[in-house]
Amino acid sequence: MIELADANLWLALAFSDHAHHRKAKAWFDAQFDGRCAFCRVTQMALLRHLTNSRIMGQFVQSQQDAWRTYDGLARDPRTVFLSEPPEMDARFRSMANSGSPSHALWTDAFLAALAIESHTRLVTFDQGYRRFAALDLLVSS
Repeated sequence: MIELADANLWLALAFSDHAHHRKAKAWFDAQFDGRCAFCRVTQMALLRHLTNSRIMGQFVQSQQDAWRTYDGLARDPRTVFLSEPPEMDARFRSMANSGSPSHALWTDAFLAALAIESHTRLVTFDQGYRRFAALDLLVSS
């Protein structure tokens, strides 16, 4: 089974000083060929986080360095890039269709919808994904 890793897991894996690095590394080391997925949203989030000084502090990376970090993860034989299936838009719209404003729902709903439509498990440190009942979810604590 392919597992779609949330950006928080990729960041913890890429940054050895991250509080959850050991947990992320243990999870990644247990993966087999092509079982761990990036998607466009998690790729962009990782790149954005690596270049954000508020997140990375003294370890903030240039955009070139962030690309190198991503490329190193993407070259690993355990890693694949997950494309959006054709049914994705309808599922995403249904999961992000609240009657009240919620700027934080967009990305979570997108990743949950992608995991469901791609028949993958979403792996994250974020407890908030538990609100999506149909989601195959692994929350690392």
